[in-house]
Amino acid sequence: MKKELFIQELESLIRTLDFIQEEQAFIKRKLTSYIDTLIESSLIAWAEDMQQQILNREAALQLIKKDILILKASKMVEPILLKKDKQQVVYLEQEFIQWKHAMDQKLDAVNSLEH
Repeated sequence: MKKELFIQELESLIRTLDFIQEEQAFIKRKLTSYIDTLIESSLIAWAEDMQQQILNREAALQLIKKDILILKASKMVEPILLKKDKQQVVYLEQEFIQWKHAMDQKLDAVNSLEH
């Protein structure tokens, strides 16, 4: 694998991780505003669980991003490590998309109950 292509792949993975982090930050702000208005204990427990999931995902994103940045800085072309990092990013991205869809539906449902 050519070094330029390898670096492009790594940068693509970093952009994907950055996008997930930005989307999570948006959801976190939205969730925080809902928590401020919640009274029902089951919804509060759900919101707290979602916040914990966000924190867990943020930790995973940071770890993978750190690995990718270390690999990029090493200036070595390591296709096996790229493949591993790519698999992890793809898994996180797919899991995040499903989670975000479910989260959006729940937040919309909570919002419609309040109005």
